Amino acid sequence: MIIWRDQSGYTLAELLISVVIILLIGSIVFPNVLRSQLSANESATISNIREINKAQSVYQSTYPTRGFAASLSDLGPNQGKKCVVKNVGPEGMCLIGADLANALTPTTPFDGYWYRLNPTTRDSAGAVTGYVISAAPAVFNKTGVRDFCSTEEAVIHYKVPNANSEPPAPAQCAAMPVLQ
Repeated sequence: MIIWRDQSGYTLAELLISVVIILLIGSIVFPNVLRSQLSANESATISNIREINKAQSVYQSTYPTRGFAASLSDLGPNQGKKCVVKNVGPEGMCLIGADLANALTPTTPFDGYWYRLNPTTRDSAGAVTGYVISAAPAVFNKTGVRDFCSTEEAVIHYKVPNANSEPPAPAQCAAMPVLQ
């Protein structure tokens, strides 16, 4: 005679149903988490471009004979990743962080984006009188989906490329829609 005792625990069917439910919830939540990360990266990039525009204004008013900064490193720290206040000069004003100043390639992004600063016009003395700061996602559809740019007028423009792209060229920026 076999005597069955009460056994506690889960059957294989119950475990499989639990796993399926967890996978279904994950498939609903995971894309939303990715979209929120894309949105966060784009918001941070817009903020970074505004910060660069402000830094350019400070640079131009501090060094009027040079005009705007010709590179992000001119706006960044003057000694690698560290800012030494007594050594502040036109080749390192300490107006933006090192991570932003060094985000110059898709392999060294900041907040999922890489940046390019291009002087566009110079006066007769060689001072930079116009510039375009532009940014592109390091990995399209993973770190961002829009390219951004701005000129010395501080109006931010955007475009949606189809794949990985370069930061928009100066000639392209003005033709792009204005970010509202």
